[in-house]
Amino acid sequence: MSELTSNHLLSIFGLDENNIFIGGADGTMLHYDGTAWSSMETDGRWTFKDIWGSAPDNVFAVVTDGRILHYDGKTWSPMETEKLPPMTGVFGLAPDQVYACSRLGKILRYDGSSWKFTQTGTDTDVTRLWGCKESGMIAVGYDGLVLKQDGDKWHRMTFNSNAEFYGVYGFSPDNIYMVGSEGAIFHYNGADFIEMPSQTMEFFLDVWGPSPEMIFAVGDEGMILYLDGDQWTRIESNTKEYFSSIWGSSDENIYAVGDNGLIQHWNGEDWKPVEG
Repeated sequence: MSELTSNHLLSIFGLDENNIFIGGADGTMLHYDGTAWSSMETDGRWTFKDIWGSAPDNVFAVVTDGRILHYDGKTWSPMETEKLPPMTGVFGLAPDQVYACSRLGKILRYDGSSWKFTQTGTDTDVTRLWGCKESGMIAVGYDGLVLKQDGDKWHRMTFNSNAEFYGVYGFSPDNIYMVGSEGAIFHYNGADFIEMPSQTMEFFLDVWGPSPEMIFAVGDEGMILYLDGDQWTRIESNTKEYFSSIWGSSDENIYAVGDNGLIQHWNGEDWKPVEG
């Protein structure tokens, strides 16, 4: 537990090393300005599931109450949308190309002025999003769900898995990683989904890396795996708390957050707790 909060922390996103947001339960939103961490006023007991932004005055967060919040550089406030299920993920390609996903197979797109539903063709829970301008967006979810964007529609990519996917991150259209339940780690090479041995049945909740040569997967009971070549290796995290999310600005500045106010920092050599 950090000195900042004892609440569960579920999401982290940064614009750079001096502008980092961490969201969690009971309205918790922490911000790092390059010097110190501080608690932000969110005017609600939201549970923040995911965060993405394009600029310091244009940050989006989704919450389990079925709302999408926006930060304008001064204030967090709910955005106008239709009634939504519990929200699970948010990711953008540009200020006018932001996507948010939820349970019951819903994905919305923000065009810079309003949110509109897209056609997913499924009611399976969608958990996370990732994309790049070269190929558009990817969405993952329960029951082995992987959706690929096709304009305002999505089509399901088929492969042999019924995993519950909780995290997705990539570096290009042919280099994408997905992680989830019972030790599931898959790599998409642009043509095929390849299952990678993780040597565990524990749940992974997020995956991220500063480069294709340095990738981490995090999850249950302090689990952090590092991709060394084509092999995933467990490294010491110095905690048994559950990790929920990971983000960094470089290979020597990475944060992983989780239960009971957990914030661990990677300095390029090992993981250490952030105290305040």
